[in-house]
Amino acid sequence: MRTWLPLVIVVALISLGLWFTESPSKQLLGKRPTQQEHNRAADLIIRDARTRHYSTEGTLAYEVDAERVTFFQFARRDRADLTEPRMVFYQGENTKWHTESRTGVAYDNGQKVELNGDVSIMELPQPGITLRTEKITLKPREEFAETDKVVTITDGSNRTTGKGLRADLKQDKVEILSNVESSYEPR
Repeated sequence: MRTWLPLVIVVALISLGLWFTESPSKQLLGKRPTQQEHNRAADLIIRDARTRHYSTEGTLAYEVDAERVTFFQFARRDRADLTEPRMVFYQGENTKWHTESRTGVAYDNGQKVELNGDVSIMELPQPGITLRTEKITLKPREEFAETDKVVTITDGSNRTTGKGLRADLKQDKVEILSNVESSYEPR
């Protein structure tokens, strides 16, 4: 990703320069947006995005795929809206966790990612545990997840629900914070 960023910036700057030199006159542009409207506009939209993130040792740490990524305040890397994001976390060369949701928002250049709507986090390879909730916050580089919403964890026919969760995906530790109820099927 880091090697592509300068190329993307150069291409964007060249495109902007060409657009400004070839842009139509003010009469054709119509009403100019206000500064507030301009600040709310997206800086970059990418469809069918796929990024790979590596650990400090150079091994693949996680991948992020999304149907659409909309960047806001690109120069400061403040926020990116994600449509149907999917993340895969690796431990060594093996896939360990897979996440899916309807939408998401990445902040601070991906340091924190909020997943929203039908969020699922599945342990790989399946069958393994599956966590489901409506909203969760991930810190991908730390492989940490937390929520204050209701969470359901399933493992085969076993089911645990509760409110609030902290999960250290790297250490395979999951803690439900309150209102815990479980049902287990004997083997």
